[in-house]
Amino acid sequence: MTSTISPPDLQSPAPDPWEPDAVPKMLRPFVDFVARIDARLETKLLGAFLGISILMLALGIVGLFVVNRMENQVDKLVTLQLQSQNADDMLYSITSQSHFRTMALLTGDPVWTEKIDTAKAQFSALIVTTEDIAVGEHGNLFDDLRAIDGRYAAAGERVAALEQAGDVEGALDAHVQSEHEISHEIEDLLNKFIADTELLIANEVGDFAGRRTFITIALATFSFMSLAGALALGAIISWTVIRPVRRIDHALDTLANGDFTSRIHVPNRDEFGKLSENVNRTSQQLADLYKKLESVNQELQTKVEDQVAQLERTSQLRRYLSPQVADSIVEGGLTETRREELSIAFIDIRGFTVLSEQSEPEEMATSLNRFLTHMTDIVFEHGGTLDKYIGDAVMVFFNDPVPQPDHAERAVTMALNMQKELVELRTDLRASAFVEITAGVGISTGFVTVGNFGSPARMDYTVMGNHVNLASRLAGDAGPGEILISERTLALLPTGFVQFEPAGHRNLKGVQRPIALYRVLRQTPEPTPHQPRTETKRDSEP
Repeated sequence: MTSTISPPDLQSPAPDPWEPDAVPKMLRPFVDFVARIDARLETKLLGAFLGISILMLALGIVGLFVVNRMENQVDKLVTLQLQSQNADDMLYSITSQSHFRTMALLTGDPVWTEKIDTAKAQFSALIVTTEDIAVGEHGNLFDDLRAIDGRYAAAGERVAALEQAGDVEGALDAHVQSEHEISHEIEDLLNKFIADTELLIANEVGDFAGRRTFITIALATFSFMSLAGALALGAIISWTVIRPVRRIDHALDTLANGDFTSRIHVPNRDEFGKLSENVNRTSQQLADLYKKLESVNQELQTKVEDQVAQLERTSQLRRYLSPQVADSIVEGGLTETRREELSIAFIDIRGFTVLSEQSEPEEMATSLNRFLTHMTDIVFEHGGTLDKYIGDAVMVFFNDPVPQPDHAERAVTMALNMQKELVELRTDLRASAFVEITAGVGISTGFVTVGNFGSPARMDYTVMGNHVNLASRLAGDAGPGEILISERTLALLPTGFVQFEPAGHRNLKGVQRPIALYRVLRQTPEPTPHQPRTETKRDSEP
């Protein structure tokens, strides 16, 4: 396996597509100025919002000023109109008094006298009201009106006195020569006052029209300038954010694509400036790490190749050795011999000698390999170490090289499963070769020597000791389908683990004294938790 990683060219920085030309030329000096302000981003944003708010506030104040001026002019026009109307009413009041006086003298009806009094009161009230709201310079107009009105009232009293004295003709002459003439004086003053008021109204209307045009243009201009200033300020502050964001986004995009050469250049002296520095520093660190990654990758490739080779060697070893032994050899853990308590099992197969006489060698090999394959699978299923095949026998031991505190249980369970499997195999072989294949199993537990034995040219990982010989003798002495175990093996089994029966004391070849044997019948469906039996008469075993 070879590396496919190629480091980027760290000497040539990647081009940045977001050049300053992306900012409008008119705004670029202002954007650069704001970007170089040494302040936090929220301070700049707050300042921009404050500036825009001030512009909007100024626009509102100007609008209020314009509205107030227009309201003042409208109020003045309304006052002038009221002033003119009051003058007309006063003129009517004076004229009506003269008419009422003539009717009163001609008819003698007191109703006309009452109307005269009402008109006089109305005239006096209008003088006060009009004086209060008077607009413009009118000199002593109202004082003159009051003085003439006083003479007019005195003349009226004289006419009324003549009328009451019964001198109607004299009263009429007095009215025409005195009261009527005085009324003309009042009318002349009021007509002049009305003419002056109308002139003021005309001038105010013209002034209002001219000011309205000016105010409209000024307000529109100021509004446009305010809005333009607010938009420009918003654009400036926006570009101080958009420009670094785009550049940082471009740099991160190049980083995501595996190019660690991109660097960010922004004039900002706020969070974006610090962020761009961090991105640049990250890019440099990633570039350095990328270089180291190439070296690590090469080392990793070498280690992977070594591991693959080791796995291949382990796989080859497992074709000839048990998995535990193969793993220990690969790991270098089988260097010294040692003494351990192991459970050793021999499986003595019967019937293959007859099969070899009745079958062709190829058929014989096929049947034997089939049998041994099933038996070997069961050995490995229970964690046993397959020592060797001895003709048509199999030697297995437990508790080495992997420690197994329940090694006796494993050995007995393996033997029971082998006998069960052999029943099915025997049926198949009987149908094809008419041969009865059986097996006797012997299991012995005790201390033996385990390790590598042989010469430097050829080594075997095996066990040696009396219990190896005892297990072999038990297998040979066991009947078809029978499992014989030693007393030590039975002592290590949990109470109720299997059903068994004594097989007596037997004199076995190579063993100096009779050995107590036990025959395993079957496994208890639900054995109790592991409680080894109390050992008895250990001296009965070798």
